[in-house]
Amino acid sequence: MELNKQARGGTGDPYYGAPTIVLVLADPERGTCVEDASCVLCTMMDAAHAIGLASCWIHGEKEMFQLPEGKALLKEWGLPENLRGVGSLALGYVAGPLPQPKERKADYIHKV
Repeated sequence: MELNKQARGGTGDPYYGAPTIVLVLADPERGTCVEDASCVLCTMMDAAHAIGLASCWIHGEKEMFQLPEGKALLKEWGLPENLRGVGSLALGYVAGPLPQPKERKADYIHKV
């Protein structure tokens, strides 16, 4: 948490007190690493929702893993130091009622 705050220059808990954080890293040598990792994050968000978990995509991992402390974490975890942070998910159960979808606008979609 502190490393993410430091990387973003922010304050407060960037993970909103979530009990579980999933980091998504990508190999920058693959041309579509950011796009692929973004698809992974979206799919994990859908999967979390399907089993009743709330999720929030958190930014700052790119900057976080460019810092010397971030590189040290990668090394400690036995991962290549060139990996790029793409994002993370804060996962947990919602503390209140789930938001309901808004009513769709009539004639908002036009088929051609």
